Amino acid sequence: MQKLKQIIDYLIYLLIFLLPLQTRWIYHEGILNGEPWEYGAFSLYATEILFGVILILSIIHLIGTWKSKFSKPDKRRIFRVSILIIFILFFILNAFFAINSSIAIYKFVQLILATAFFIIILISRLDLKKISWAIALSALYQSIVAIQQFIGQKVIANKWLGMSAQDPATLGVPVIESAGIRTLRSFGTMPHPNILAGFLLISLIVIIGLYAMTKISKRKKLLQLLFTINFIGLLTAFSRSALLAFAVVTIFMAFYFSKDKIMSRATTKFIIIAIFIFILFSVSFPNLMAARAFGEGRLEVQSNASRLEQYNEFAKIFSNRWLIGVGLENYSLAVNEINPNQPAWNYQPIHNVYLLIITELGIAGIAILGLLGFMIFKLIKLQKNKNYYLPCLVALGFLALFDHYLWSFYFGIMFCALILGLALTEQSGKK
Repeated sequence: MQKLKQIIDYLIYLLIFLLPLQTRWIYHEGILNGEPWEYGAFSLYATEILFGVILILSIIHLIGTWKSKFSKPDKRRIFRVSILIIFILFFILNAFFAINSSIAIYKFVQLILATAFFIIILISRLDLKKISWAIALSALYQSIVAIQQFIGQKVIANKWLGMSAQDPATLGVPVIESAGIRTLRSFGTMPHPNILAGFLLISLIVIIGLYAMTKISKRKKLLQLLFTINFIGLLTAFSRSALLAFAVVTIFMAFYFSKDKIMSRATTKFIIIAIFIFILFSVSFPNLMAARAFGEGRLEVQSNASRLEQYNEFAKIFSNRWLIGVGLENYSLAVNEINPNQPAWNYQPIHNVYLLIITELGIAGIAILGLLGFMIFKLIKLQKNKNYYLPCLVALGFLALFDHYLWSFYFGIMFCALILGLALTEQSGKK
């Protein structure tokens, strides 16, 4: 069983490294108003297959160690399983009353996988350093690709990496418009620049924690290089929410680790590096940075107006379906009902994960968010060691106020499951 456990651990490290890749087989294309529609598409991701292997091996390992770990009855475990069963029954009911049941069931399966991933991370005694290096190196690859895209001002399609072609001249592609020039925001291998920025943001926090844990001088220098490249990659995505989240979470880290001299010094060091890089980048591309910062360009004004309109749409949708919700992944369909005959790409989930969950699940969504928040609070209080993955969780919680991909995309929910598991496990604090 020890050999099997090692295989499972290394497969998990590999999955974490490969998770940003969007390689997938679209076996059902979503169509809305006669156009391709992402939120109605059914896909099988390559990383889902890898996770399936991990899940099967984990079940075999669990069965093999069942007697030694679970021979005595545990009332708390029975209670937790009962709560889980209640949630599963609710999600089934939610799918039954959804605007489109097939889409809701597809999303429900993804949530089941994410929950299983969270449990595996939570109960496995994984090597924190190896996990952190997997995230940092995966982000390095994303940053190199992002910088190349920013320099070349195009994204080259690659089906093996799950990348679609992106050209700044094409309408609908995320760009910055300044002085009549459209500048492409970097994607990496992600579906959107904001998703790339969110992943790179977490990698920066992980690198700071890894730097504090590392005693080898050469590795410390390598981590400084990784931080520099990844921060530049983050800047090429031009994500305001990610940069704001970085500022917020570093302030949080200064207070959270105030009694940890090693972590405090590492945080201060990398904040100074980030400020220096930010200034150099701003001086090099002043028009682009100003356009994003002040939101005065035509496209920026349209984007801001669109996001404000989403809150009006939320109020209408929630008032009509407050009890059971519109159904998992059905939000854009609900928008289509109140505002039909628009292009398919115009129907977006609200850029706020919390409101999106409440709208899709109804009043049960409020209960789920409340229960999750309570669980996180209780588990954090029980931890004896301060954990640098907790600031990562804070960063994701902040990003959730300004975007939807942490709930609406497969990568988002799997990445949340990973960070949540690492932030709540005591093993993370000990390594």
